[in-house]
Amino acid sequence: MIDIKSLPRARRSKRKYGAVISVEDPRTRRRLRFHRTPHPDQLVLRLEDIDDHDPELAGPDIHHVAQALAFAREHQHDRLLVHCHAGVCRSTAIGLAILADRLGAGNERQAVDALLSSNPDAVPNLLMVAIADEVLCRNGALVAAWAEAEKANPDIARYRRTKTEFLRENRQLFEARPDGGYHAAGRCRPDRLGLTPLPKAD
Repeated sequence: MIDIKSLPRARRSKRKYGAVISVEDPRTRRRLRFHRTPHPDQLVLRLEDIDDHDPELAGPDIHHVAQALAFAREHQHDRLLVHCHAGVCRSTAIGLAILADRLGAGNERQAVDALLSSNPDAVPNLLMVAIADEVLCRNGALVAAWAEAEKANPDIARYRRTKTEFLRENRQLFEARPDGGYHAAGRCRPDRLGLTPLPKAD
């Protein structure tokens, strides 16, 4: 079972899950953390919600999607919480990647339908969907399945235009790309507090 939520909703229910994937802004102080053990296994991804690759900003990287998929595979029998700040873009992209992985190749449209059934306001981060397609070796099928669904919903197009305009007008609010190209994921295991950075790919 996968639940995709906003940060406020995730905070209220975080201990009901066996595993948690937190997707957060690199600079944010509003985070979901656990302050006593034991707690659910937690993976933390830090990245800006940017739909296209930007060489200057700390956007999504293949590392983030690959780590999320590996973590979800570890917890395929657990109740899994995926959240970002609003529960609309980054977390739904990770959720879509996990659904596509679990349903298997050839079922990309079913993955999209499952996402929209549980999260009808989903607007998955496009760069993360493209990365998931690559990691899962879907040869464009996942990207195409989402594009078909998005084309049928004009509200999503408006949402994306608003995102693009906000980025263009407020670049100073977004974290610069760090040395090494991206922020490494962190892991907080059930028997300890604090994040352990996961190694970056060579």
